[in-house]
Amino acid sequence: MTTQTLLDMTQEILSAMSSDEVNSIGDTTESLQVATIIKRKYFDIVSRSALPEHDQLIQLTSSGDTALPVLMYVPVEVNNIKWIKYFDTNIFDGSAPNTYEHDLNTDIVASSGGSTATRTPGYQYVTILPIEQFVDMVNHFNPDDTNVGTFTFTDAANSFPGNFTFYYKNNVQPLYCTVIGNKYVIFDAFDSTQDDTLQTSKTMCFGQVAPVFQMVDSFIPRIDDKEFPLLVNEAKALAFYELKQVPHQKAEQEIKRQWSSVSKNKSVANKPSYFDQLPNFGRGANTFRRGPYWYGKRD
Repeated sequence: MTTQTLLDMTQEILSAMSSDEVNSIGDTTESLQVATIIKRKYFDIVSRSALPEHDQLIQLTSSGDTALPVLMYVPVEVNNIKWIKYFDTNIFDGSAPNTYEHDLNTDIVASSGGSTATRTPGYQYVTILPIEQFVDMVNHFNPDDTNVGTFTFTDAANSFPGNFTFYYKNNVQPLYCTVIGNKYVIFDAFDSTQDDTLQTSKTMCFGQVAPVFQMVDSFIPRIDDKEFPLLVNEAKALAFYELKQVPHQKAEQEIKRQWSSVSKNKSVANKPSYFDQLPNFGRGANTFRRGPYWYGKRD
């Protein structure tokens, strides 16, 4: 099945219910009700299946405040963040990802005129820690050290305000962070030789953004072509139940079959399976990503 507009799906469901033909979703009360049901089922499918169509690279928002240099914000359109990287521009701090060690051909002679830098600027992985473990880690920073700073984090969520002191390093690339309330991201460090605060332009994150649904005839929901039958049948089954007070047995059968298909074919990307992406806690093992529940002592 190819993609369908909101009007196409509304007309299909109205036809199945033997209802009046329409040329727009707003032509009749019933057509508008069907279009609203399609919208509800679309968000149900998105929330239940975490479709890869809504995953993309995103950036965090800088605090822009030198008193809050390691605090950043999650954009309101972002539902979750899978990983975070931060661009390291300090090629001499020894913490960047492009530092080359052994296993290369050490007999190669450097050509004249080449760069003397040991590495190039690049994105460096920032491990996301649970809040408790992150607080335990930064609490080991000594505020008397010249490379340790403090800031006051204020959180008034749920009408329950509080002020909390966090320590951070001010001379190195961030390696760890934590996410609070799906809104704030606090990092363990920033490099004051490069910037006054962590910068939006230097963040690279991968996560799921909240989908948009427009109640207009030409709107095409952002799902894979193969998932349109699921959306139509989910909406059809609910429309029959709510508007006709009868079940649609065939739609219910198709829903079960199509959900099974969606679960098996969530992604066509050439990447490790969903099982392989789970953290590997074995020592010495090659892991797909850095373990999210480990942290080490910072220099």
